[in-house]
Amino acid sequence: MPLLHRIADWWKTRGDMAARLRIEASSSLPQLLGRVGRRYAQDALARGIRLDFEIDPALGGNLQGPFSTLGRALSLLLEHALHARTGYVALHVDVVGDDAGTQIVHFTVADEHRPIADDHACLDDVAGMVAAIGGVVHREWDADIGNRIIIELAFERPRVPPRIDVDALRSTLGGEDALRQVIVALDRALSSDLAGLGALLVEPGTTHLQAWLHRVSGALGMAEATELSCVGLALERELEQGRHRYLDQAIVRFADDAGQVLQALREHAGPMGYSSGS
Repeated sequence: MPLLHRIADWWKTRGDMAARLRIEASSSLPQLLGRVGRRYAQDALARGIRLDFEIDPALGGNLQGPFSTLGRALSLLLEHALHARTGYVALHVDVVGDDAGTQIVHFTVADEHRPIADDHACLDDVAGMVAAIGGVVHREWDADIGNRIIIELAFERPRVPPRIDVDALRSTLGGEDALRQVIVALDRALSSDLAGLGALLVEPGTTHLQAWLHRVSGALGMAEATELSCVGLALERELEQGRHRYLDQAIVRFADDAGQVLQALREHAGPMGYSSGS
């Protein structure tokens, strides 16, 4: 190979690596998708391939998640699809699940080539990466839709510290003594339920979890933690459609927030001589 060609290849390889590193260094989903779009639009144009890029407008802009690994996986899939040299490649980003704490997102890389042996190594690499961050990879192919690789991942919304209006609770109850009595009762009820959640999550079915959410949400409502109580009731309703791992994770986050409320109540009761479990 002539020296100039080797130099050109070296610069291209260096540029490709720098672009991938920028993608993997993204600190938000919009930034990651923007970098992916710019990087592979150039590659597609150079190869004479039409690249479609569609993002669901419902996608949250401040989601938290494993952006580095996602960027690496999307880069592998798009490079593999573009190297197949079909006339069309697409990346579609769709929100398929949405609740107060989580969005479940599908990242679909589509092209027109028939599955070949080389696909398996790429797909195995991507599936391993995605599984390590709690996601799954699906593959679909037929003559009508072509080849579709779907990465499914759950992203957390930023955690907002639960708010509790102790002054409103004190006013409703009629004074400090009544407040202390309610805090003691709430502590005993919430402590028992929060400690027992792990055992409930390993049991099959939904009835026991719905009852747990109903009790804890009711206790939070009594404590004037209204917003968090509503989250718990929404999770209780969602369980009517059945359990899945993302919903179980949302219940764990709800329990963590309920624990913060309980700690805040204890701090307000502390100066009155209250100690947990008394």
